[in-house]
Amino acid sequence: MKISTLPLVLLPLFTGCWAAAAVGAGYVVSTQVLPNNIHVAQVSLDVDRVWPSVKETMSFYQEPGSELAIQDFPRTIHAKVDGAKVLVEIEAHDIDRTTIRVSAEKYLGKDDATAGEVMQGLLDRLNKT
Repeated sequence: MKISTLPLVLLPLFTGCWAAAAVGAGYVVSTQVLPNNIHVAQVSLDVDRVWPSVKETMSFYQEPGSELAIQDFPRTIHAKVDGAKVLVEIEAHDIDRTTIRVSAEKYLGKDDATAGEVMQGLLDRLNKT
C-alpha cells in the first residue's frame, strides 16, 4: 500500500516545476502559467544579471526586419516573434530574486506556444551565463 500511495504524495512536489526539470538548473525557483497564458518564472539571480541576458536573448528571437522596443523602467521588451506580439517583463522581487513574465498574442488571441518557447529560451540562456 505504501508503494502505490508514494506517487500521489510526490505529485504536489512536481506540479508547476516543469521548467526546473527541463533546464536542470538550481536557479529556477518556480514557474507557472497564469490566466491569459502569461508564463511566469522566478529565478534566484539578481535583476542586474537577468536583464542584460534577457535583452540579448530577445534580440535572437525577434523577426528579421523588426526592432525590439526596450524600456528600462519598468523593465519591459516588446518584440515580434514568429508573427506574435511578445511582451517580456522583468521585475526585481528581492535581493537575488527576479521575476520574469512572458505573454504573446497572435491572430487576436493569446499564443501560449510562443510564450512558452520564449520563456524556455530565456531560462536556457540564463543557465549558460
